[in-house]
Amino acid sequence: MIKPRRVHRWPACCVSLFLILSLGASCRAIAPLLPSAPSAPAEDEETRISREFRREAKKYFKFANHPEVERYVDRIARRILSATGPLGYDYRFFVVEEDQLNAFAVPGGSIYVFTGLIERAKSTDELAGVLGHEIVHIKGRHMARSSGVDAISVLSLLAGALLARSGSGAQAAAIVGQAVSATRQAAYSRQLEMESDTLGTRYMAAAGFDPRGTLAFLKTMEQERQLNPIDVPAYILSHPLTQERVANAELVVKAINPNRPRSEDNEALKKVQILIRLERGNREAVVAEYEKLAQKDPNNAELLHLLGFAQFQTGQLAPAQKNYEKSWRLRPDHLGLLREIGRLSSQTGDHESAHKAFNRAIALEPSEALNFYYFGEFLEKIGDLRGAAGAYLNAQNLAPVWDKPVYRLGQVYGKLDRLADGYYYLGRAQLLQDDDERAIADYERALKIVGEKSPRGQVIKEELNVLKNRKH
Repeated sequence: MIKPRRVHRWPACCVSLFLILSLGASCRAIAPLLPSAPSAPAEDEETRISREFRREAKKYFKFANHPEVERYVDRIARRILSATGPLGYDYRFFVVEEDQLNAFAVPGGSIYVFTGLIERAKSTDELAGVLGHEIVHIKGRHMARSSGVDAISVLSLLAGALLARSGSGAQAAAIVGQAVSATRQAAYSRQLEMESDTLGTRYMAAAGFDPRGTLAFLKTMEQERQLNPIDVPAYILSHPLTQERVANAELVVKAINPNRPRSEDNEALKKVQILIRLERGNREAVVAEYEKLAQKDPNNAELLHLLGFAQFQTGQLAPAQKNYEKSWRLRPDHLGLLREIGRLSSQTGDHESAHKAFNRAIALEPSEALNFYYFGEFLEKIGDLRGAAGAYLNAQNLAPVWDKPVYRLGQVYGKLDRLADGYYYLGRAQLLQDDDERAIADYERALKIVGEKSPRGQVIKEELNVLKNRKH
């Protein structure tokens, strides 16, 4: 197995931080790769930095692993990216399971959103405002344009989050104080924050979101600051909130003139918030909350859908089916509900209903990767491996940087005894997970089976050489 060339990993030195206790030392360690001079590193260097950071972040953070959560954030972000013009990077979006109001962007295209921020969002438009803001930080190369300690603001922020969890009592208080001090120094400049507010709001509005979501989230930040004047959220520390920013955002929204009707679906946000709460272990409380809401408004299709969704996630299949059916009668052809009826029918063994529900969901929403992914799971379960492979391929084509359908595709091809394809797609999945060493090993296995001189082998060999020769 060919091992990647070892390099000096600046994220490791800051992420492990445990080094930020001496901020100056951290700056010196980073200097060779992120000079404090205003000149920006080359874009390929930023891409490498982003990849290195992703590897290090996986060591310290737990990431949301539910397809619904991953796709929700990615779907919003991709809509915004479609309005920004040419993309300089392969943008990647990750959800961190942390109860903090926080989000940050890393040079080269990686953006992290904490579940605490998603929970506090009151609408999809608010989250779109945050994502638009972070996208501009990357697109505008704001970290590279900063000077001195500003160049490691993201690393200081991540380190602060780690340090805040590493102690208790007086020790924890001291650590938090050090982290807060470092993060304050690492904040984006007022000019760059206003640039991100302005362009991010314009981009999200061009993508069809309500630009007033930006203002609403700024007010949420202000409320957090007033309620917790000592424990200031990390997002406010790294993205300083000023009256000037709020006034600028108001002018931007007014110029866009968002008075035309908008009908953004917040049901998907509420489903994701349910999943986040369930992951924390509040299972009975979540279901009980929606039971009370549905009792007060028994003909509300959305509440019945959300109650059924919470029940399905907690294994209460019979009541979930009952509430799904009620919601369906009140609101036929609701897209997300069709997919969930398919999943529930698969669980209960009603394969005919599952097949019909998935086919209908795909017909109504053919561009949603989740429809094909869950359909692939169903087909794989009933033994239709070729059909499952086709469904996973469609999911992969619709969401090229989503690793789950690619990994399942590799497994299905293995079951079909198409070992070259199996190894190839497993390698692709490892590559999307930034595990270059395992990706190389799987690519080499695929290449050995098809032969280097075959047309397929030449394609695999070319990809393999790019992977081996890039800066790791």
